[in-house]
Order: sequence, then C-alpha cells, then structure tokens
Amino acid sequence: MYQFSAPMPYTIEDIKKLLDINKHVEKSKITSLFFSLPSTNELFTGFEQKRNIFFHKTNWEYWKKLIIYCLNSGVDIIYLLNSPKGISIENPELEQQLEKLDKLLNELRKQGVNKLRIANHNLLSYLNKHYNDFNLYASTSFELKTLCEYKNFMFVHPYVKQIIPAHDCIRNIKLLKNIKKSLFDTDIELMVNEGCINGCPLRTNHASNYLDKNILYRNDNTLSSFYDSEFFCGRYAEKNLFHTLIKSNNIFPWDIETYAKAGIKKFKLVGRDSLKKNIETYLKSYFYYLKGIDNIKEIENISVNTFIYHLSDNTALKKLTVKDIYKYLPKIKHFDKYGEYCSYQCGIDCLYCYKCAEKIQKIYEKKMNKIAKSRIYIPACKI
Repeated sequence: MYQFSAPMPYTIEDIKKLLDINKHVEKSKITSLFFSLPSTNELFTGFEQKRNIFFHKTNWEYWKKLIIYCLNSGVDIIYLLNSPKGISIENPELEQQLEKLDKLLNELRKQGVNKLRIANHNLLSYLNKHYNDFNLYASTSFELKTLCEYKNFMFVHPYVKQIIPAHDCIRNIKLLKNIKKSLFDTDIELMVNEGCINGCPLRTNHASNYLDKNILYRNDNTLSSFYDSEFFCGRYAEKNLFHTLIKSNNIFPWDIETYAKAGIKKFKLVGRDSLKKNIETYLKSYFYYLKGIDNIKEIENISVNTFIYHLSDNTALKKLTVKDIYKYLPKIKHFDKYGEYCSYQCGIDCLYCYKCAEKIQKIYEKKMNKIAKSRIYIPACKI
C-alpha cells in the first residue's frame, strides 16, 4: 500500500470529500494531511509559510474542529513550520514569536497532533531540545542534493523522523536508493505532482519569501511579486511549453512502482495554495492520480496537466490527454539508469528529454490542425 499525504482542506465538507477518495482506490491511501494557520490567526507564529489565505478564520477554535475531525477519521495531521527563512536572533519580536510557538504547540499537543514539518536548522534544534515529544520532519526546502549532505544532515539532526528529498533529486533514482540504504531508519517521502522545472534558480528564496499581501513602494510591487510563479514559471512555460512539461520533474502515477522498488512508498500531493478557490479541481486531480496508480487505463482520457500542479491551468496542455502523449513522455526506466547524470549532462551530452519534447510538440500541432480542419465554416448572414 502506497501512503500519501495531502493538503488539509479548509472545511469539514471538503475534508470528507478528500478522504472519500480512499474508498475508491486500491493500491494507495491518503494517510496524513498537512496545513498551517493563516497569518491572521491568533496562534500563527511566523515560522510558517504564508500560504493559507482563509484569512477570515482568525480563531483557533475553527481550526481545532478540523484537526479533531481529521484525527477522528483516522488520518495524521502534520503542522507546517516550514519557512526556510533564517531566524534573526536579534529580532526584537523573536521572544514574542517563541511565546506564540509555545502556545500553538501546547494546543496541538492537547488535540493529539505530534508531527511538525520544519525547514530551518535553528528551529529543528530548538524544538528537539524543548518539545521532544513531537516527531520532527525535515522539509524539502533544505534542498539537500548529494548523499553526503543527507548523511551529514542526519548527523546534525539524528532525531529527524522523515525527510523529503530536494525536488531536483526526484529523477535521480540511484541517489534515492542510496539515501534509503544510508538512512534506513528514516522515512523518505517524495513530492509527486508539484512540477517545478528542474534547476529553478529561485526555488529556495521563493519558499523563504511567501507573502499573503501585496506590498507597494512608490506604487511599485516588484519586491513583493518577484517570486510569484507567474514571474518565472509562467513566463518560462509560455516560451518553452513542451520543454517545461518534460523537465517538470514530475512523478506520474505510472512511475510510482519504480520508486516502490527503490524502497520508497510514501508520497506527497501538493496544492495547498489553491485550496480556497480551486478545491474541487484539486480533489479531482488527487482522485485521478491515485486511480492512475491502480490502472493507467482509468486516466487515459484525462488531460496530462491534471497531474502537474504548476501547469494545471495551462490551456494548451489541457488539450493533450494521457493517451495522446504517454508513449512520448520520458520513461522512468531512463532515469533509473541515467538519472544521476541529469545535473551536469542535460542539454549538452544528453538530449533525451529535448527529443521527447519535440515529439510531443508535433503531436500537439497535429491535433490542433485536425481540430481546425474539422470546424465547419458557416458564412455570416447577409441582409
């Protein structure tokens, strides 16, 4: 059984819909939900990323009810203190921040929540020292990319129970196998559907600078909007759509078995940024993802970008189904053999993915031409 974590929806009704997916799939199960409070909430500490825009729910009681419902439904809750932004010891508000953290953790403890996802070395050490009844999980935002980094990380933080490897490592199957061998006592979870392009130069700083408001200086918002996905990911995809599709470092449902053979059976579905306005869309995408693990034929007619969060709104890719391009997508077997070379050969000594992108572009153009020819021309009426 493959275990999945997913973003916790913001209403009990939507949590029910999400957990109902478990009744309709065979090989997988959603076993944990993760979330953090909105910045307007009384117990928001500032160690979270500001990605919960349910601003009107300022009272802890509302979120406590959701937590209790989830736990009573048999799923774990992971609270996210996962901003990789450095902690300034000289910050005059730090003491107040730590007092809020103490109140929050005491409340979580009362409800039975004992898992925290962290993205900061200082905070990990502090929590282990003062709140060692909590299980501490390491965020992917640590961006560890070599075996030595993982081994040394666990030497510094031997109490960490779970890690999420850096997004750029997802297709380096050999590295993942060796991490599993080296850290055999540590859980490994992989993000499957985020779809950030491999080698994003902004990834770490983007995670460090999540804002939930627009900040203007002299009527300009460049400083606050710079890391918005539309600034980099959107513009890059607009110019290099099929390359972006191929290089999205996505794990498709039909790839999961390869990772299981490598010893990894825990996975993470992303998308909490859109839980307020697009909840139905993302519930469907999670459902189709898990159904696709059961049998690829279940999702043959689903748009391929359903499985890639950062490309989910792309109108061009919505016209391409899994059936259209499955055989042209890069094969996980290729990365099982050569994935460790991607970091320094891609686009120079190896053009495998680029050739796949060219084939898919031709399929797309052919499909669009066919659609255009099938349209019946009806002349405008003349009076």
